[in-house]
Amino acid sequence: MQVEVSVENQQPVIMKTRDMSDGGVFLEENKNIILQMGVKLTLKVIESVQGDEPPEISATVVRVAEDGVAVQFDFD
Repeated sequence: MQVEVSVENQQPVIMKTRDMSDGGVFLEENKNIILQMGVKLTLKVIESVQGDEPPEISATVVRVAEDGVAVQFDFD
């Protein structure tokens, strides 16, 4: 699935997801954005579900790997 990733002071970018779970998702590497441990970001699914506006999901980077980053969803 593709998501739009927004980080403060950076342009939003499109990233591919993998290994999604209830608690988070792995985002495959994109050279157009800098993501480090502890960075807060917002994810927005590109495809809408049943015509509704896709929700924005707050998340935090919890692991950085060579091929991308793992983020944990921020549940309030």
